[in-house]
Amino acid sequence: MAIKKGGLGKGLGGLFNANNVTEEALEHTKSVTKKATDSESVVLLELSDIEANPFQPRHHFDDEKLQELSRSIKENGVLTPIIVRHYNNKYQIIAGERRVRASKLANLSKISTIIRDVDDDTMAAVALVENLQRDDLDAIEEAKAYDGLMKQLQLTQTQVAEKVGKDRTTVANALRLLKLPQTIQILVEVGDLSMGHARALLGLKAKTQIEKVAQTIVAQGLNVRQVEALVRNMNAGTTDKSVKVTSPYAMALATQLEEKFGTKVKVNAGNKGNGKIEINYVSNDDLSRILNLLDIEVD
Repeated sequence: MAIKKGGLGKGLGGLFNANNVTEEALEHTKSVTKKATDSESVVLLELSDIEANPFQPRHHFDDEKLQELSRSIKENGVLTPIIVRHYNNKYQIIAGERRVRASKLANLSKISTIIRDVDDDTMAAVALVENLQRDDLDAIEEAKAYDGLMKQLQLTQTQVAEKVGKDRTTVANALRLLKLPQTIQILVEVGDLSMGHARALLGLKAKTQIEKVAQTIVAQGLNVRQVEALVRNMNAGTTDKSVKVTSPYAMALATQLEEKFGTKVKVNAGNKGNGKIEINYVSNDDLSRILNLLDIEVD
């Protein structure tokens, strides 16, 4: 009986491609979260004696899915025991936090467990790798997990990368997201901004403009390519913090028009809602092409 539904059950190739998780990291996780061996037994523990994994990188649990799991547990019980370790007269979860939360919602007092001897180092790695295998972490949660491993276990970026089976550049790029303002991190966590959006924002020279540009991204539904173009344009027009930058709306609009017309477009937006749009063309044929896109016929 597999412990990780949707994780270990995937083909190895698909899993590695999706998460850049190495075979060594996968085997490491399987060895720690495997079902009980002949020398181990499944025991019932009081839910009140069980604490969350202190290294748990996932902070958001889908309420609707927890309720569904809770209803299933009420009817069928916990089919797969959770894995815990004994710690300070309590038990800490190695794998199975959703089952614990759902069991509490189902008003159960006890849960089936396997008790395993695991140190902090292994505990932290398993918590992260398990969630990475399930694609459950958003970009900020993943970044905070790497940061937590570095601080709690005094690891370097390279050591963290080796521990979870990822490239060092992947870890480094994730950690850069924590340099963003808290408001932007929240937008990533709730899904209003993607990791691509966030990384593009990190390239903005005028850091005071990050939140304003983020608002523009959300309001206009800009894609990552548009944001990257917007940031390039803003950086090109920014020499220092005192220089007034062009409206993010005007730059985003120019980018969208350039994609539509296949040529350079400049949007000058006034403060009172007025302005002008300049569309470049390089030949009479190019002008005819643009006019056709505008559905304009000239006699």
